[in-house]
Amino acid sequence: MTLATAISMVLSRAGLDTTNATYKDQARIYLNTAATGIVNLLGGKWWFLHKSATFNITETITVSGISGTFAAGNTVTGNSTGATGVIDTAYDATNYPTAILLNTRTGTFTTADTALTNGSGATAAFVSIAGTQTYALGSDVITPHSFVDVTNDRPLGATGMDFIDAADVDRDYNADGRLWTHEGLDSITGKILIRFHPISETAGDDIRYRYLGRITDWTSSDDSTDMARWFPEELQPALWMGAAELYLQEKGDEEAAASNRYEHDRIVKAAKETNRTIWGNRIWRRQSLPSSGGFNYIPAAGSLTAA
Repeated sequence: MTLATAISMVLSRAGLDTTNATYKDQARIYLNTAATGIVNLLGGKWWFLHKSATFNITETITVSGISGTFAAGNTVTGNSTGATGVIDTAYDATNYPTAILLNTRTGTFTTADTALTNGSGATAAFVSIAGTQTYALGSDVITPHSFVDVTNDRPLGATGMDFIDAADVDRDYNADGRLWTHEGLDSITGKILIRFHPISETAGDDIRYRYLGRITDWTSSDDSTDMARWFPEELQPALWMGAAELYLQEKGDEEAAASNRYEHDRIVKAAKETNRTIWGNRIWRRQSLPSSGGFNYIPAAGSLTAA
């Protein structure tokens, strides 16, 4: 089923013209809203929400007086020292143009490098260089789960900011990173920031992380795409049921909205049970059923005596 078909389903259930462009745009917004709600209901306990990504440890060169455009993959060269560095793919030329991230460096830049160049006409004056302290994760990350230093073949432990503050008050300790913690949200991009401790000093090291991901908002350019790219078939009906509920609420038809909510919840509940089978022959901890008289581990009253 394509996104366009899902939009038609929403409009049909809401009793609206399936060819009206304005209605279709609103239905797409409601489908996005329903998708977010379903992800929250699943609580991350479904394989399609668990993702992984990688990034490089970088050094951050602060520059001033930029002329032209620096871009990921460019090699920058100091006009005085001859030092070079390769700009990392995570460089944000739009929001943070004066903080150039390097994943490879040879030689040492100094303030004598008043005209860093990229070979394509861009120039800037070198100000300072330091190990990158915080890293912005992907825009689809709801919450990170774990980090691994692939280059050095070791996991990075999770910790809290209080521990890092106690261990390194001015946050300037450089060594191989061993721990990570949340640092909040980037105030401009809204991406989740994480901090390594100590500050990883080897630019170019590969970091892989696992995370719980969100569904990226769909636009009209996605209308011809199969929904299976984002959502398992077992959950797709819940999408248009949830979106139809929102449309019907907008129209003031609470009874029809409630009917769609009932179907939405029934589908999500059934899909959760289906998802449990992905673990194959995994043995689950036995739990008691409160009113069934089933098996449990609760000792009977009076069955325990003091030694």
